[in-house]
Amino acid sequence: MSQLSFDKADQLREFFFAMLESIPGGLLLADRQGQLLAANRQAGAMLGLAGVSIIGRSCWELLERALELEQSALEPLRRPGGRLLIEQEEGRDRGGPRYLLIARNELQSPFFDVGGFFLSLEDVTYPAMVEDHLHRRKRFAAIKELAVSLSQELRNPLGGLELYASMLERDLGDDPDYRRITGRMLAAIKTMNHLLDNVLTFAVQPRPEMKPLAVKPWLDKVLADLAPLGEATGVRFAARYGHRQKEICGDAAMLEQMMLNLGLNALESMPEGGEVELVTRSLPASRQSPPLLEIRWVDRGRGIAADQRDRIFDPFFTTKDGGKGLGLAIVHHIVESHRGFIRVDSSPGHGSVFKVFLPDNVTQE
Repeated sequence: MSQLSFDKADQLREFFFAMLESIPGGLLLADRQGQLLAANRQAGAMLGLAGVSIIGRSCWELLERALELEQSALEPLRRPGGRLLIEQEEGRDRGGPRYLLIARNELQSPFFDVGGFFLSLEDVTYPAMVEDHLHRRKRFAAIKELAVSLSQELRNPLGGLELYASMLERDLGDDPDYRRITGRMLAAIKTMNHLLDNVLTFAVQPRPEMKPLAVKPWLDKVLADLAPLGEATGVRFAARYGHRQKEICGDAAMLEQMMLNLGLNALESMPEGGEVELVTRSLPASRQSPPLLEIRWVDRGRGIAADQRDRIFDPFFTTKDGGKGLGLAIVHHIVESHRGFIRVDSSPGHGSVFKVFLPDNVTQE
């Protein structure tokens, strides 16, 4: 038996294409802009493109024409993890419509500037499979619609409450007791606004608008927002800045939301009070990774059991009474959408350390 060897680029390329053709379902491989890099025969057959040259074309244009869809219908596939179930009329010889499930999966490395995605195509025409997918799609569509509607409805009364509480704080500011009460009112309103942000982010999963962001002012603002929440539970927030970056590139609102989620997670893990530390440092480029900004949240709370650590970033998974299980799932989504990654070290009774690594993709002095 001959042994496979990948010493030459053409051998590796042949193996790669053989692997693509061996996959049972259809597969379209594209770069970050959606330009097709490779496709297998199964994908061509499913889309009715046998014998047509498709490499280098836009996968969105291709799907739009092959499936006779509007561009807006493809919107779910423009987001990481997106899925789309298509119903196609196949004629009487097939006995009814065909159902095609398209799912997007990201090709991304935290260490190299390599990225793109692939679309997997699966024929799910069997009634039991179709019914399951349809019910799931309708359920999540209803959740998304409800989340967006509730967020919009609650913003106005919360804005009014914040205005009145601010006016009350101004008029009663000389009395320390009243000032403490109004401060807690404002902190509670900010918490409710933040929870609405989490629900909306989970429902819509927006893509980040990447712009230069000053690191220290961003982190200072997060700590200032968390301070009054910590006062109510006896938790102090401290910072040790060791980073050299003046700026990174990212979406300011999403990154602020991510950091608030991590700060609140640390706060909630310490019901008896204590200190939470925010620590930063710069990691230089290496053969395995670009320059990185590392941000650590260090708490001394209850910690996380080993069998739960792999699940804490899953939506709706929570270890807290009354928790919704969205905070850390949104953290994971925001970090990944910024091409970063997150790690957690924890043990029950000894607290946790959440480490966020963001690419330093703004030139520094």
